[in-house]
Amino acid sequence: MTFQPVHSYSRVRLSDVVSDQIRTLISSGALLPGQRLPAERELADQLNVSRPSLREALIRLESDGFIRGEGRGGFVVSDVTAPLVSDPLAALLRQNPNASADVLELRHELESLSTAYAAERATEDDLRRIAAAFDALKAAAADPKRTRIAERDTAFHLAIADAAHNFALAHVMHGLHELIRESILTSHRLVDYDDEVEATLLAQHSAIFEALIARDPQRARAAAGQHLDYVETLYRDRF
Repeated sequence: MTFQPVHSYSRVRLSDVVSDQIRTLISSGALLPGQRLPAERELADQLNVSRPSLREALIRLESDGFIRGEGRGGFVVSDVTAPLVSDPLAALLRQNPNASADVLELRHELESLSTAYAAERATEDDLRRIAAAFDALKAAAADPKRTRIAERDTAFHLAIADAAHNFALAHVMHGLHELIRESILTSHRLVDYDDEVEATLLAQHSAIFEALIARDPQRARAAAGQHLDYVETLYRDRF
């Protein structure tokens, strides 16, 4: 993804042109939730604008909720659905763990869809990111304490959502990041996932990964659905 140099306009402020370009990149999916923008100097050079004009555009984008500050003056693309949807629902889920069943139903549909799209549309870079996420998940599953497995599980599914190259779906999935993570954590707290269950879950994630590598949408969607069906069964058996 590259930013296009901005040309001077007599009747349009450069900061407006810059903010419009970044909005377009976000809405097209070229900039994904959580993705970091280049450093200010580098971005100003790419856009061919002064740093004051760039700062004005970034301040406006931050005010409108498209980006958020992170680190030393850096910005990342916001999860635009999180403040309205994910955060309140995650808080409710912590108060009422039984609501995990509803979240699992939602995950079933969203992840089956995003996995099928990813099998069709993933680039080689997407597949490398998914492979890295899967390797991290395998490492977390091999750790006897499994302290990071929920985080790695979520990251794997979000990498798949990004590879679907659907702007709306990517933002919904990232916006629900905290909700999905809380759902996975809740399931692990309430369901006794022994070594056999964890091995089954890892095999299911492997089936999803292999279907993506094979670029088989039907197989990928079926593998994702079977994985969530199994998780739902474990949860129902617990209660």
